[in-house]
Amino acid sequence: MKKRILIVLEAGTALPSGVIRGSIYREYFREAGYEVCFVHRASPALCTLIDVPPVGLRLLMNAGLRWCLEKIQSAYCLVSGLILARRAKRYDVVYMSKVTSKRFVERLRKSTTARLVLDFGDAVWLRGKADSFDRVLQTVDAVTTDNEITAAYVRRINAQCTVIPDCPQVEAFDRRRTSKSASSPVVTIGWIGSPSTLYNLYLIWEPLELLFARHDNLRLRLVGTGTDFLKRIPPFEHIKYSCRACYTQSEMIEEVSKMDIGLFPLYNVEASRVRGILKAVVYMAGEAAVVCSPVGQCADLIQDGVNGFLANTPEEWVQKLERLIGDTDLRRNFARHGLELVRRHFTVAQSFNKLISVLDPEAAIK
Repeated sequence: MKKRILIVLEAGTALPSGVIRGSIYREYFREAGYEVCFVHRASPALCTLIDVPPVGLRLLMNAGLRWCLEKIQSAYCLVSGLILARRAKRYDVVYMSKVTSKRFVERLRKSTTARLVLDFGDAVWLRGKADSFDRVLQTVDAVTTDNEITAAYVRRINAQCTVIPDCPQVEAFDRRRTSKSASSPVVTIGWIGSPSTLYNLYLIWEPLELLFARHDNLRLRLVGTGTDFLKRIPPFEHIKYSCRACYTQSEMIEEVSKMDIGLFPLYNVEASRVRGILKAVVYMAGEAAVVCSPVGQCADLIQDGVNGFLANTPEEWVQKLERLIGDTDLRRNFARHGLELVRRHFTVAQSFNKLISVLDPEAAIK
């Protein structure tokens, strides 16, 4: 008999992780015969309102509305936590994606005999949260994460840790794929992410200014900036850029598919080293030529000069972006090798099979 699985997403699909580490598997669970229920701990609507407030609310957010909404969100999480803990008694497995609340996890442990599996990414243990997070790792039965660097931290506390790479959703890209225009003189350099990671653009601010001063055909497209991006991005001087505040899966595919070059700058700090490679493989799935900082597992993913470029210094960023800007064939070559890589190693089916081996070890053995 297939096990019943309760999937708790921190804020539903309002957070990218709710799609990539959760709802993306919905049909795979159904086809495998599992009884699965997707729920959220925090309010998706409040999460979106806090992270990407509409223009008319920006001044009010600064005047204290944000604080009020965050308090309401905390109350929502408290009530939903009680309800979900009671609900979990009817399930064999509880899979929590980015749900790292110590109080919630300990309540689950007391209320249900279900197998508890935590999925997370990023350096949750930083900024004074190590003790609380370590307790969560001790409480759950197993952990999944997206890269070996993060897994090394987990395994010191909980040996049952499995790496499941993030899926760039290459299957969805393939369903909508069209040939990129070779005739357009405009070269679109793109970045996709979230407001919390926009600061990384400061790393390449000067190289971009130099390149845009040399080439009149460049455009910079920033996707996932939030509405208050002017407070977060560098004060560009000569760079022609446009922004998209937030995006759905469909909009993400549309945006990346229009990019000629994908940027993945990272400062060499712990929070960056454990961030994973999703941004790079998303660019690859959309056939954009990738340029990354050699930080974390990006240094392993990118074969410099084969499926992308690694750029460490400002001089290297200028030199390698310059080559891609002026060489359409090189961009196509990188795109071809990158797409081949994600189709071989980063499909949803591959990640789902690894996830099932953690959620239902008995089925995996059979």
